[in-house]
Amino acid sequence: MIFQIAGCKMEVDGGAEMLGGLPNFAPFQVADPVPLPSAAAACSVRLGRSLPPCAGEPSFVSAPDGRAIRVWLMPDCCRLSLWMPDGKRVYHLQADRHWRQVETDWGIYAPADFSVLNDLLMLSFIYNAAFAGVVLIHASCVALDGEGVAFIGPSGIGKSTHSGLWLKHIPGTRLLNDDQPALRLCPDGTMMLYGTPWSGKTPCYRNEGVRLRTLFRMEQAAGNEIIRLDGIAAFRMLLGAASLMGRDGISFAAISGTLSKIAGGVPAFLLKNRPEEAAARLSYDAYCRCRASGEIE
Repeated sequence: MIFQIAGCKMEVDGGAEMLGGLPNFAPFQVADPVPLPSAAAACSVRLGRSLPPCAGEPSFVSAPDGRAIRVWLMPDCCRLSLWMPDGKRVYHLQADRHWRQVETDWGIYAPADFSVLNDLLMLSFIYNAAFAGVVLIHASCVALDGEGVAFIGPSGIGKSTHSGLWLKHIPGTRLLNDDQPALRLCPDGTMMLYGTPWSGKTPCYRNEGVRLRTLFRMEQAAGNEIIRLDGIAAFRMLLGAASLMGRDGISFAAISGTLSKIAGGVPAFLLKNRPEEAAARLSYDAYCRCRASGEIE
């Protein structure tokens, strides 16, 4: 099956059972993907391969959500093992350093295995798309009149709440993604915001891209205030929200290069706010001013 996400092609040798277990990918399935600007923007994922356990000490280890991830960065490939919290199941993945060819021993043994496949496909997308000017970020985003706005910040800061305020109070607003949208720097310099198959707890899987107009760094406060961020502050905000392996210099260089250009080209603001309509009006007014001034045009 072939999927197109944020202009990037992903081919997975799964069958109908994959879409049955991962319906979030269905809107992104295509028969004939749009021609790609770069061969780097294509990822082939092969499931059910026989992969030996990784040897030697890993380059680094992390433990998100109780899962132990061990990563080996080698000159010609990247190896990864994913240990589940029960300690009884472990999955392996191997990819070339640009993640064009990915192999994993993932197989269907229990319904929960589909959540593992979802994570493995997200990792494959992140590190392949990095070389095509695409970066996945932790944000909630909305679309309005063919343009996109992203609300950025750590979990629990009020990103989804603020998107909801736009949906309620700003006519014509629709939710584009509520957890992991994609930013894309197109070859012609256009900066885009895309929906993806990964939207957290909110089932919003739109295969749609809009022009990125504004970025907002969310901060809870006793009152509502908006402050324009300079390019350096905007870059730091985006880098902190990006999905990446900081110790992998190859992909980090690609991701940070993309984010530096987006930070220098898209208006960004710090939004100190309360969860109320007035805060949504304040951020919407900033969006309208940027649009009227023609910034990023």
